[in-house]
Amino acid sequence: MKVEITYDNGLKRAAQKIEESLGEIVAAGAEIVSECAKSLCPVDTGRLRSSITVSSSGNRAEISANTDYASYVEFGTSRAAAQPYLVPSLLGNTQAVTASILDAAVRAKGE
Repeated sequence: MKVEITYDNGLKRAAQKIEESLGEIVAAGAEIVSECAKSLCPVDTGRLRSSITVSSSGNRAEISANTDYASYVEFGTSRAAAQPYLVPSLLGNTQAVTASILDAAVRAKGE
């Protein structure tokens, strides 16, 4: 004899709603990180700061600084000290991005 009980309390529906909006959530999180990077970016001419962009597709987002010298500023060289702006922005906002994903999950569960 076999007895099977299935009860998901709306979790399948909530998971579907999260999946449908995850791209938007990830893109919004990337914008938060990007804005922080712009505020931390050292400014001489402003070219580096204005080159920081976000591109997103599906459930992925990429934040990049599009100058030839962006990595030299971020990580330094043998002659110039590092002035990190991208990595600290990501690390400093990980909790906020995670919280927005969790918030979306709670909202989806409640709907």
